[in-house]
Amino acid sequence: MNRHEQVEEVLDSSSKGMELKILSKCTDTTCSDDDVVRSGNICSLRRVTGSIPVVCYSLCFIEFSERLSYYLIQGCITNMIQRGLPHNSTTGAVVENAAHSNESPGALGLGLPLATFLLQLMTWTANISPLISGYYADTKLGRFNAIVIGTVVGILGHVLLLVAAFPVVLRIVPVSLVLTVISLLVVAVSAGFIKPNLMPLLMDQYSAQTDYVKSLPSGEQVLVERKATLEKMTLIYYLFINIGCFLAFIGSFIERKYGFWAVYLLTAVVYMVLPILLLFLKPKLRIISPSGSSIFDSIFPLLRICFSKGWFSRLLHGKFWSYSQLQTTSSSSSSRHSITMNDLHSTFQNCAIFLYFIVFNVNDSALTPLQINQSGSMTTNGMPNDFFQSFNPLAIILMIPIQDCVIYPILRRKRIVFTSIDKITIGFVLAGLGSMYGAFLQHRIYTTSKCGDHASTCPTVAPVSAWWCSIMFSLQAIGECFSTVTCYELAYSHSPKAMQSFVVAIFLTSMSFSSIIGEIISCWSYDPNLVKIFGWCGMMGVIFALIFFVHFHRLRAEEFCEKSTGSTLIS
Repeated sequence: MNRHEQVEEVLDSSSKGMELKILSKCTDTTCSDDDVVRSGNICSLRRVTGSIPVVCYSLCFIEFSERLSYYLIQGCITNMIQRGLPHNSTTGAVVENAAHSNESPGALGLGLPLATFLLQLMTWTANISPLISGYYADTKLGRFNAIVIGTVVGILGHVLLLVAAFPVVLRIVPVSLVLTVISLLVVAVSAGFIKPNLMPLLMDQYSAQTDYVKSLPSGEQVLVERKATLEKMTLIYYLFINIGCFLAFIGSFIERKYGFWAVYLLTAVVYMVLPILLLFLKPKLRIISPSGSSIFDSIFPLLRICFSKGWFSRLLHGKFWSYSQLQTTSSSSSSRHSITMNDLHSTFQNCAIFLYFIVFNVNDSALTPLQINQSGSMTTNGMPNDFFQSFNPLAIILMIPIQDCVIYPILRRKRIVFTSIDKITIGFVLAGLGSMYGAFLQHRIYTTSKCGDHASTCPTVAPVSAWWCSIMFSLQAIGECFSTVTCYELAYSHSPKAMQSFVVAIFLTSMSFSSIIGEIISCWSYDPNLVKIFGWCGMMGVIFALIFFVHFHRLRAEEFCEKSTGSTLIS
């Protein structure tokens, strides 16, 4: 039964006064006769989120620790590679008048293009390796075991980076560079094992598979929404990520006062705690066993049906999936497959959404080295130039409670349908506006710097406060709260159980394409091109947001219809 037929059945049931039993597998309530309500009354019930298991917060702490270490590295590596050692320094720290100096920490002095290239290479590896780890987690390893492997590999990477930053090694630039590159790749692979599996493992802890009706102590009946609960869990998960990211700003002060080795010692110590914590949590987790067989054994037969004779004509006439669904329904062999045609359709639809995130992530993350370089060309008054990127996670930390406790509850109470497509579109626009503001800021730097449009290499900084960068980082951060969080939830809830980690990995892979674009941009990441880079990326972000909204208007209409009629109650 497709979604439109489900909606029609609910409406028919409502008109006939039929009773609808809402099934629940939740842990905090069980279904009883009180859970039977007339379907005509479903839409009148107040909508709430379900209870989140306590163990989920422990899993979020693991993600917090992993992200803290990861972003401590990312926040310092640009300065380490781009800038040379400060005067009289052997560790990369600023040693002369550090409290008031505008001098930035540095070590290898190999320039912004190489620093940008290596940072994007790390990001690309961290976002492409989940395809492998996500696949094996779903089929062979299991999500928990994949996460454990990631933590062990990560310890090795952090130790290598610590060695590369020792003062005696920094003196030998080629050796330090080789060790740095290897360690960045190893840490990225570690993140690739953790990121696509931790979020699905977190979501697995919420056991209710459908919406259900719950009676409060006051006697009021409320509708507990599974989708809203998963959305809340994703918000909390993303909050912990960004608390870790925000606290990484301490790396800016540590590198400035003690040098890079001290930062990487901290990251190694934090990472070493993770395997111990995972072993402690294992008995308390709801762990879903891997399928044991390749998901492609189910996918390829379905693809053969989809791309049978006449597929292109069906695609042009909008009958591609309806025809394929009809064929699998009539096929006696379709029941053998763990993945249905509807599952495949949802996965392809998710992948189409992920493609638009390529442009979004160019604005949101691929331009980070340019943004750090921009703040380094401005007046910092003793603040580390890479400190200002901390406004990105800070804005997220402030925005997520506002979304969870104010915006979304008000919308549910007012019965205003705010669809996933709406949220993602708003996020795309905000990220684009952030880069456009960055172009304006870079133009101000060029017009006020003594070196004109060569401000990045100027011995003096522009008389523009680096605190203005906070607006750019905050706009893009709020965009993440609407778009990235929503897409994480879609990647899990709209995917077949046999490939949830793999679909999350596909979403992360879309970020790797953004890193490739960032690598290409790095070839032109020098003065006087920076205004054009910020401006064009920002404009493309806004344009693609509008295209995205038009492209998925039908999906938006379906979700609007589902939330308005309560059709998600039919399993």
